[in-house]
Amino acid sequence: MSRAVRACCVLVLALAATAANAATYRVDDSGSQVMNPNVQMRWDASVPGAQGRGVTGALEVALRLDVAAWRGRSGRIYMRLPASPSGPLRAAWTTQGPLLPGQLIAGERALIYAGPIADDALRDRLRLTVQADGQRLERVETLNFTFEIDLDGL
Repeated sequence: MSRAVRACCVLVLALAATAANAATYRVDDSGSQVMNPNVQMRWDASVPGAQGRGVTGALEVALRLDVAAWRGRSGRIYMRLPASPSGPLRAAWTTQGPLLPGQLIAGERALIYAGPIADDALRDRLRLTVQADGQRLERVETLNFTFEIDLDGL
């Protein structure tokens, strides 16, 4: 086997070992506070109920993630939103502190932090914008965002 092929095999095995050592844990966000929990959804179009039109709402969250268990470690923290019973739902957010702005579709997760965990908690203020299909949104729906951390090499 040539040196190049052998080096490539060693690299692949090293990456596989790193992936196998990564662990995912739920992050406690019970210290977070939603500033305006009853989001008023508004039609995106000038004609309410127009075919294919969406609705949008906004809320602010004082986010507090308890990461004390991983202080001194390094990892990636994700925000997850379960699939919505009323169909496609998109959330986008801006931040004011250490967390990354971003967006996700219900049923997915999105990176909000990557790097060392230096404190017992990560705090930030998020402004969330939620978009849904106004034709399929028939009732009050609770958004259950959760957070999880993937730790770098154990």
